[in-house]
Amino acid sequence: MKGALPSVLRFLLCAGLLYAGFVLCGWIVLGPYNMKFRTVLTASECLFSLVNGDDMFATFAAVPETSGSLVRGFARAYLYLFISLFIYVVLSLFIAIIMDTYEVIKEYYKTGFPKERMHEYYRRAGYDPRSGVFRSNSNSSSSSGSSDGVPPTSSMIRRLFHLRPANNGLVLNNGQVDRDPLVT
Repeated sequence: MKGALPSVLRFLLCAGLLYAGFVLCGWIVLGPYNMKFRTVLTASECLFSLVNGDDMFATFAAVPETSGSLVRGFARAYLYLFISLFIYVVLSLFIAIIMDTYEVIKEYYKTGFPKERMHEYYRRAGYDPRSGVFRSNSNSSSSSGSSDGVPPTSSMIRRLFHLRPANNGLVLNNGQVDRDPLVT
């Protein structure tokens, strides 16, 4: 679920805005004619019950015959559109987002998770975290740094990344010369 969270949050934001638009439209247009849309809260409750499949016939039948054919036509089109959009499209998209993330995570467990940029950097630099370059057997200050917060020296960084000085830069493990080294 952690992998799907960003997609689900974006989806819920869009679906929430769409739902709020339907609630406001039902409250403004159908409120004077239908008791289920008299207030914003009752309009939201009515639409939520429609998404769950409750009270559909009663909602369609609640528009009085005396309200005019234009209002009855709009009410039917509005309800059909809302039901179709939310039950068939929005809920299906929500399930599809969760299932897609599940498939991606399942594939990662089969083939391995993608490498991060930091891992790629360490692989190219030839860094071995078990090399002991930063470890010191004594408590005194040495060329590998000290415990009092002194930053590592350039010679220690060269040793760490197996670099050797060249005339105009540093020679990397693969033989290429870095013309603009950070550490000289």
